[in-house]
Amino acid sequence: MNKRIKLDMREKGVLLFEGIGTFLLFQIINITLVIISDLFYNNETFESVSHVIKNINGDLSRSTFWGIWFFFSLIILIELGISIHVVVKTYRQFEVYKVESELIQIAAGDLNHKINLKVNKRLQSIVDSVNLLVSNTNKHISEQKKSEDSKDELIANVSHDLRTPLTSVIGYLGLIEGQNFEDIGQILKYSHIAYNKSLEMQNLVNSLFEYANVEQATSKLSSSTFDMTQMLDQLSADFELEANKRGMEIIVKSKPEKIMMNGDTEKLGRVFNNLITNAFKYGKGATHLWLEAEKTPEDVVVRVANNGQSIPQESLSHLFDRFYRVEDSRNKETGGTGLGLAIAQSMVKLHGGTISVTSDSARTAFIIHFPISGQ
Repeated sequence: MNKRIKLDMREKGVLLFEGIGTFLLFQIINITLVIISDLFYNNETFESVSHVIKNINGDLSRSTFWGIWFFFSLIILIELGISIHVVVKTYRQFEVYKVESELIQIAAGDLNHKINLKVNKRLQSIVDSVNLLVSNTNKHISEQKKSEDSKDELIANVSHDLRTPLTSVIGYLGLIEGQNFEDIGQILKYSHIAYNKSLEMQNLVNSLFEYANVEQATSKLSSSTFDMTQMLDQLSADFELEANKRGMEIIVKSKPEKIMMNGDTEKLGRVFNNLITNAFKYGKGATHLWLEAEKTPEDVVVRVANNGQSIPQESLSHLFDRFYRVEDSRNKETGGTGLGLAIAQSMVKLHGGTISVTSDSARTAFIIHFPISGQ
């Protein structure tokens, strides 16, 4: 909360001197004018005033007296007003000095400093603008630092994820190059391992390109009108064979039966493909996969859920982080890049929506909210 400026003893003394000094100066001027007038008119002024006072009971004398009294009272009030104006003007100069000292501190590099002063209306707008500028600058610096840290983290993670398969590729190809094999069967084994590791690297690079493209500020949607229920039915058909192999049943539910909305069907298909694939990979022991859509007055809610192994609660808040994996060992088995959910989240955000996850012993569900506005 902004506070009024505090004046020291010297500044208070200056204000007192300015106010009283100005008023006394006017009184000295008044007395000087009276003396000059008296000398000029040979004391006729004082005699006239005395005559008026002596004849105060007369209507003309009384009105004349009150007229003179009113005139001098008005003069004194004007002089008092000017004195107050001088004090206010001096006080506002002190306000400017205080604000200037605060600005010097900010200009010296202290961007965490805020001007907590309550000053006159005109100067207050400048103070508020400066505070807003400093706040936005800090926000920009924070975002830039976060972006730089994010890039450093991205480079570190990519280097780590590429190093392992690349080491294997070079190692096994090196064995073949150095003729460290016994027969053609061993050569095929080495080359097969090198080939699979190369596919891992290709998968990671493709995911990185996809993530970079969807994260660009210029990334745009190729929107069209489609039926969300029909999209979920198509996804169910596409993954039916894989589900049967894993002993899972895909169940599609929609309320109402037809939900028309606008969106980029290619990008949304990528989102749902990713979520369904993750359910197959990580939903150990699942027997059902639910694809559910519901239209409410505010949004369209889509859920991709399974009844397999739950996700640890401490991992839920990190699932959409780049390169985050719940279990490294499980990742080695599945070959994931750790970018799938980050890509899905970015694509949902492009549509103005949000994605979240819940998980317990009964169900693990990824829940997407698409706003009705613009549909």
